[in-house]
Amino acid sequence: MTGLIFSGACLSLFFRLSSDLTENRPFLFDQKVVDFIRLSASPAMDAFMQGVTELGSTFMLGLLLLISMIWLYVKHKNIWSALFYFLAVAGGGLLNLGLKSYFARERPSINVIIEADGFSFPSGHSMGSMTFYGFLSYLTLRSKRKPLSKAGLVTLFGSLILLIGMSRIYLGVHYPSDVLAGYTAGIVWLVLCISLLEIVYWYKENRSQSIKRRQAKTKVS
Repeated sequence: MTGLIFSGACLSLFFRLSSDLTENRPFLFDQKVVDFIRLSASPAMDAFMQGVTELGSTFMLGLLLLISMIWLYVKHKNIWSALFYFLAVAGGGLLNLGLKSYFARERPSINVIIEADGFSFPSGHSMGSMTFYGFLSYLTLRSKRKPLSKAGLVTLFGSLILLIGMSRIYLGVHYPSDVLAGYTAGIVWLVLCISLLEIVYWYKENRSQSIKRRQAKTKVS
């Protein structure tokens, strides 16, 4: 329930951002955030941010997704998690392309460090990292790892999501509002996919218990 409430708040924020963009209302926080992030600008930081941003690229997320799906199926025989992981990441990517085409916001033209194709709103790297690393966090929390291990991994994945979004701003290929929109859209899609997977798990568990009860009755008879 908490996840649904949070995703509802994110959906509301995304609609607010998209409404302001459609009506050409300025995002007053954009320049302030850019100025703050660019305070740390240096050649070393340029290289670091370029490395970080690759962790949210289509190629990297696609490769990591393939490895994760194979791992889930081969080691854990968890076909449903593998399928919904694919739905979350690949489906989120298609949704992002659709949103970009609809809003057609041009990318920033100041402080551009790397080249990027396509439209700007919402950020694909931010949305992709939210769905991929967010789903990985969900799988971690659902695993049988020790609580401290779970907390450490979820913190790591959350930090990666934030750093990837910051890298897009630092490198001059996205406005902060693009990144925020990518995060909120990613959260909404992620929660939807996880909720559907939880329904599948619930159905399987109930069905399994029902079969066991019928078998127990048969033995008694």
